[in-house]
Amino acid sequence: MLDLSTYTYAYLLAQMLGQVPAAYDRREGSMIQTALGPAAYVLEGFYMVLDQVQTSGFVQTAVGQSLDYLAAIAGLTRYPASAAVRLGVFNTAVPVGARFSTIDGSNSINFQVTAATSTANQYQLTAEVPGTIGNSYSGPILPITAIPGLTSATLTDILVPGDDEETDDELRARLITALNERPFAGNLAAYRQNILAIDGVGSVQVYPTWNGGGTVACSILGADYLPASPTLVENVQTAIDPPPGQGLGLGLAPIGAKVIITAPAEVTVNVTATVTLASGYDIGQVQPLVEQSIEAYLLTVRQGWSAQLGSDSVEYAADIYLARVLAAIVSTTGIVNATDVQLNGGIADLILTETGTLQQVPVLGEVTLSAATA
Repeated sequence: MLDLSTYTYAYLLAQMLGQVPAAYDRREGSMIQTALGPAAYVLEGFYMVLDQVQTSGFVQTAVGQSLDYLAAIAGLTRYPASAAVRLGVFNTAVPVGARFSTIDGSNSINFQVTAATSTANQYQLTAEVPGTIGNSYSGPILPITAIPGLTSATLTDILVPGDDEETDDELRARLITALNERPFAGNLAAYRQNILAIDGVGSVQVYPTWNGGGTVACSILGADYLPASPTLVENVQTAIDPPPGQGLGLGLAPIGAKVIITAPAEVTVNVTATVTLASGYDIGQVQPLVEQSIEAYLLTVRQGWSAQLGSDSVEYAADIYLARVLAAIVSTTGIVNATDVQLNGGIADLILTETGTLQQVPVLGEVTLSAATA
C-alpha cells in the first residue's frame, strides 16, 4: 500500500517550485509561488481522497460501510444490535404484548411481554431498544399497559443478553477468520460461524467427537461473556440440532451430526492481598477500584475463552495467572504495592478445565484486602 500521507501542501508546492528554473523568482509572495500555491492545495485534497480510497480497499484498514462491502467477499454481514430478553415476575397474570418501563432515569427503556414461562406469573420480556442497555437494569418496572389487579412487577434474570451492533474491529476479525478458516459442511469454523450468528451468543467452544463418532459438543457464553442462560442454550440447540443430539438434520448441523449445546460452569475466583496504600488513601476507597481492575482482567480471559490453541488440535484455555492478578491490583489508583496475593486460598495459578465433558469460565468472587503495616 502506497504511503500517500507525505503528499502535503508544503511537499507538493516544493516539488513544483523545484521544476522552475533558478533564474526565476520563486520566493514566497512571488508571482510563480502565488500561482502554484492553489494548485498544490487542490492536489493535496486529491491525495487525501486517494488515501481514503486506498484505505477502504483493504480488509485490514477499511471501516464502516467500506468494511461491510468487503465482508460480502466471505458471505458475511455485520451483526446488528439485538434486544435483551429478560424474566419478569408479577403478582398476577399479564397479557402477551403488555408494555412496561424500567425506572432508571435517563437510561430507562421499555419492555414488552413476548411469552409466558412454565412458572405462573413469570414471563419473558423483550427490550424495545436493542443493545446492551437492556441488560443493565434489574428491579421494579412500571406498567404502560393497564392491567387489572397488578400490584407488583419486577425485572429479574437475563434470559438472552442484548448485544450492541458489531464493531469494525469485531467484524474485521471475523472476516479474516472466515477467509482463513473457510467454514464449510460442518467443520469447526462452520459451527462457530452459525452459532455466533444467533442473537445473544458471544462466544463458543466446539468439541468434535467428544462422545464418539458423529457427536459434537458446543459450549456457549452469552453476549455478556458469562455462561449462557438455559433459555439461550435452548434457542441455540433448536437452531443447530433439534431435538437435542439426534442428528436428524432439522437444524443447521449436517445430517448425522449429534450436537449438544451446553453452557460452561462458573469458577468463582476469590482474591486476598496485602496492599501498600498511597498517601491519602484507605482500604474503603481502593476496594471497589481493585474489584473493577480484577474483573477487567477476568473479562479478557472470558473473551479469549473460545480461542483455539494451535491449528492441529482442538484445545482451549482460560487460566487465571497470579502475576496478572497482582498486576491488576498494583495498577489500581491509590495502591503502591501488593504482597501475599492468593487465589482461592492458594499461591498458584488457577488452571481451569476445558474439555468436551466440562468447560469452565472464571467469575469474580470476594476480594479481601488488608493494609500493610509499617
